[in-house]
Amino acid sequence: DSRRADQAVPALGPEGPTAAPTAQAEWTIMYYINAKNNLAPYVDPDLNHMEEVGSSDGLKIVSEVGKSGTSTKVHLMRKDDDAGLVTSPVVRDLGGVDMGDWRHLAEFGKWVKAQYPARRYMLSIWNHGSGWVQGAPAAASGPFSPQGISYDDETGNHISTTDLAKALAAMGGVDIYASDACLMQMAEVGYELREQAGVILGSEENEPAVGWNYAL
Repeated sequence: DSRRADQAVPALGPEGPTAAPTAQAEWTIMYYINAKNNLAPYVDPDLNHMEEVGSSDGLKIVSEVGKSGTSTKVHLMRKDDDAGLVTSPVVRDLGGVDMGDWRHLAEFGKWVKAQYPARRYMLSIWNHGSGWVQGAPAAASGPFSPQGISYDDETGNHISTTDLAKALAAMGGVDIYASDACLMQMAEVGYELREQAGVILGSEENEPAVGWNYAL
């Protein structure tokens, strides 16, 4: 995984304030952005891509963003024309959380569904990915596992491919699941998620550190 960094984390943090649920949209898109690693410099450009589109009555875009050494925050993405500044409001401040814990991912999905109900849901995980690679890379050391996604350098934890299926099941499944991460579009991953997502998107190969251009 060209995105991968060495690993090195707190239990689930306090829950932020809960807003009143919004009216049902056509789509709610959930981005789980784990930048508690060497990908942190690429977060704001991706968030700015999202802000080129922004949320609307029919589309809600909700991003949980974690960076090393900072509080993890959930944003409701709003449209703006400032390519250099993230202006979307913070709707939830979670403090320190373990983004390598599948149970936290499940809680994020359930919270978003409750607060931003929609006819259809999409979940995208933004981080390093290793799918179902057999055998750790030669340079790997420490607790790094070659099977999974969402590596949290602060905790040394990650979400295994089988636990990813547990997280999706716990949040009630999604219509589209996407991995904005390397190596996740494997048959083994598709098999694990076969009952939890109608459509599965990802890359079979390494992908650029900047990830996807969400404005396209």
